[in-house]
Amino acid sequence: MSQASCSANIAENLDSQDGSCRVALGSQGNGDELIATANELEVVRPKKNEKLKIMNGSMRGVTGKLIGIDGSDGIVRVEGSLNVQIVDMVILGKVAA
Repeated sequence: MSQASCSANIAENLDSQDGSCRVALGSQGNGDELIATANELEVVRPKKNEKLKIMNGSMRGVTGKLIGIDGSDGIVRVEGSLNVQIVDMVILGKVAA
């Protein structure tokens, strides 16, 4: 079975227990909406200079830009400030443009 790829945006988190989210399909999030559980979604890791969101830990929900990679750590410039944080790449997700 081959895997299909599509573009989607997480519109909102619905349930912190099972990780379900409302997902808006389409590159701009203007397509159909559906509800997906965490095991139905795949996180896209950001590349250098891409916008990201921290998905776990004390900084969960914070957005920023990946300005560098050092091994398994991402160097993140926090959005709206001059703060730079070192964050495990495993908890970073790319934010759709």
